[in-house]
Amino acid sequence: MNRKTNLPAEASPLETWKEAMQDFIALRKAQGAAPRTIQGYRENISSFFRKYSTAWDGPCRRCLLHYLSQDGISPATYNVRLKVLHPFFRFCVSEGKFPYSPADGLKYRREEARIVDHPLEDIKRLLSVIRLENFTGTRDRALFLFSLDTGARPGEALQLRPCDIDLNGKKAVIRPATSKTRTGRSVFFSGETAGSIRSLLAFRKREWDDSVPVFCTRQGTPWDSRGWTGQLARYAKRAGLSRFSAYDIRHLHAITFLRNGGNLMTLQREMGHADLEMTRRYLAITEEDIRKDHEQASPVASLLTQGKRGNRISGVLIGGRSKKNMSRIA
Repeated sequence: MNRKTNLPAEASPLETWKEAMQDFIALRKAQGAAPRTIQGYRENISSFFRKYSTAWDGPCRRCLLHYLSQDGISPATYNVRLKVLHPFFRFCVSEGKFPYSPADGLKYRREEARIVDHPLEDIKRLLSVIRLENFTGTRDRALFLFSLDTGARPGEALQLRPCDIDLNGKKAVIRPATSKTRTGRSVFFSGETAGSIRSLLAFRKREWDDSVPVFCTRQGTPWDSRGWTGQLARYAKRAGLSRFSAYDIRHLHAITFLRNGGNLMTLQREMGHADLEMTRRYLAITEEDIRKDHEQASPVASLLTQGKRGNRISGVLIGGRSKKNMSRIA
C-alpha cells in the first residue's frame, strides 16, 4: 500500500529582505552560528536595507558599492559589513532572488591589527579601584583575573557555568558551543584566580542552578561583553586611565605570555586561534621589546662609541692615529 506524503510546495523567491534575513538567520542557527554572530547578521543586514530601501528590488549592486565605499570607512568596518552581506547575498542567490550575488568580486581589505599593551602599573591601579565588599566588585575582579590568566574571549568567559570550572585543578573548559571557532579547549589559571572565583561563588543564591553563568548579573541573568566593557571603562575613569576594553585583557594575556618566554604554539591553542597567523600578531610586539633590549645591552654597542675623529674601540681610534694599543691591532 502506497502512502502519500504531503511534501512542501516549491518555495517561491523571497518577497522581502526581512523575510530573507529571517530565513538566512534560521539557516545559520541550524549550522551552529554563535549568538553574537547571529546578532551581527541581524544588525548589519537591517542597517543596509534601511539605509538603501530600494536595494532589494532595485540596483542592489550599486547600493552595496556605495555602502562599502563611503568616505571615512575603516578597513575593519568595511570587512565587518562584507563578512555579513557576502554570505547573506549568496543565500539569496540560492533561493532564487538574485541571478548573482551583488557582492561578487569584492575582496576584504587588509587591516592593521589593534593590539593594546597597557603598563603593569595601570593594571594595578585599575584593580585597586574595584571594591570587593559586594557581588559586583567580587565578580568583576574574578572575571578580570580569569581573563588575564587564561586569555579567554570575553564572550567565552561570560558563558562559563559552574560545572565548567575545576577550582582544585585550576582549569576551565571552554565548550564548543560557546567558542568562537566552535572548537572546545581547556584553559588554566593560577591559585590567586581560583581564590577569587571561589569568593564569587560564595555569593551565588541557593536558587541559582548550574545554568546560571559564573559571571552573571546580580539578578542571576547572563551578562554580555558590551556590559563588561562599559564596566571596565568606569573603573578606568575612576583610576585616571584612558580607554580600557574587555578585549584589552585578552591582548595583555598574549603579550605577557610571550614576554615571559611562553611558546607560540601553546599560546595559539590557549587562545583558541584557528591558525597560527592570528597569534603571530602578538609576536611583533614582543620582538620590538627584544630589539629595544638589544640596543641597550648589545656588546658591540657598549664597546663601540662614536668619537670626534672616528669610532673608538677600547681606546683605539679607528680612522685616526693612536699609538696606544697599536701593537694589538697588528
